[in-house]
Amino acid sequence: MYDRPSHTLPSFDAYVDKVFHLREALPALRDARQDPEIPPAAVFRALFYGFVFRLRSFKELEADLAQPQLQQHIGAPRSFRDDALRYSLASFATEPLEQMLVAVNRQLKRNKALDPGRVQGHLVAALDGIEVLSSFSRCCSDCLQRRVTCTGADGQPVERIQYYHRAVGCQMVSSPVKAFLGLEWVAPGEGEDKAALRLLARLPDLYGSHFFDILLLDSLYAQAPVVNLAQEVGWSLVLTLKQENRDLYQDAFGLFSTREAEDRFTEQHPGQRREVQLWSESNLPFTQECPQPVRVVHSQEAVTENHYRRGQRQPETTFQEWVWIDTLNPQMFSPRAVWRLGHSRWKLENNGWNDLTQNWALKHGFLHACKHRPKQPTAEDRAKLVPNRGLAAVTLVLLLAFTLCSAFCLLHSKLVRRYHVSLREVARQLYRSLCQQPPARAP
Repeated sequence: MYDRPSHTLPSFDAYVDKVFHLREALPALRDARQDPEIPPAAVFRALFYGFVFRLRSFKELEADLAQPQLQQHIGAPRSFRDDALRYSLASFATEPLEQMLVAVNRQLKRNKALDPGRVQGHLVAALDGIEVLSSFSRCCSDCLQRRVTCTGADGQPVERIQYYHRAVGCQMVSSPVKAFLGLEWVAPGEGEDKAALRLLARLPDLYGSHFFDILLLDSLYAQAPVVNLAQEVGWSLVLTLKQENRDLYQDAFGLFSTREAEDRFTEQHPGQRREVQLWSESNLPFTQECPQPVRVVHSQEAVTENHYRRGQRQPETTFQEWVWIDTLNPQMFSPRAVWRLGHSRWKLENNGWNDLTQNWALKHGFLHACKHRPKQPTAEDRAKLVPNRGLAAVTLVLLLAFTLCSAFCLLHSKLVRRYHVSLREVARQLYRSLCQQPPARAP
């Protein structure tokens, strides 16, 4: 039987070090420990390879850290347990990790890896939020709170306080490599829109104003500060509009109700048929306080999909209505192009958050409310626990592993292109290759 070639961990390391210079960034990593035996770079590489191998917990990683091959690979002088990981990562500095992510994304663009999939020559990014974890018992100083009605032991409804964390992320959606550009955590007492505005204000400082051209946003972010910021930076926006009580919504629908659809077309996909009608109106003011002219595009869609009912495949049709606001050039982007861009925002949901949740253990809740962290002296000569940065640090390492593994598989690997190997199988091959490497001999 033909033995198909397999990916190896040395080839993966050679790729990320040669193309992205990952090893050169390791000396800048730091944590709050004093004179640690296990350096921060070894802790980072242990967690990084844990995510590359798709391990889902520190306990799984602890078992592999007993292998001499992995110890040699990460530069650790000996094996260490998961409590050493927690102690270091809970106080890890997040700034060098974010700089590593920015450097990787900049290199991707420099190598033109983001060019395939451009929309009429434009790079497209999307921004959306996600709930990373929730708990009724564990909480930290950065937790958000809400009241949730649950069923008590006696069967009666009981109101309980739930603690949770939300984050806002920006991801490239037009390119094959769905690189995450940045992440911002929602702070207690603020809404997701404030965190999104804070992230959008940081992106030009991290990447420059022209790293991408078009930004796709949900209706939550259809606010004047976001529109003003995008106009100042030079981004074009495509926003979903759902608030029927807004003057812009009512003005546009008042015009649409008096005329026929200006475009009708049908799109056929495997197992799905979509019949679309489009209306559009340009030069409408966004709000009275922000009178920037925008275009409103409205679609009515009849979506026919095949579903199995009682063992037989039957077509079922559902009806959808969508409304988008855009600041694109109408001469370059037709209403049909806006319709495609508006629906492509779901790539962030499917290829971003869902992939990270199902295959990368994003919602595991790493180091949430971790109290096993270093102490630092204060002015009162009393040692105090350093702030817990574990969840933010682990998430940044996860995004780095996600981006670099995608780049390795989609841009570099001939085996993926030739044999259509899945990304999960590539992770298993890298993990198996670690066990096949002979341990280094003592000098």
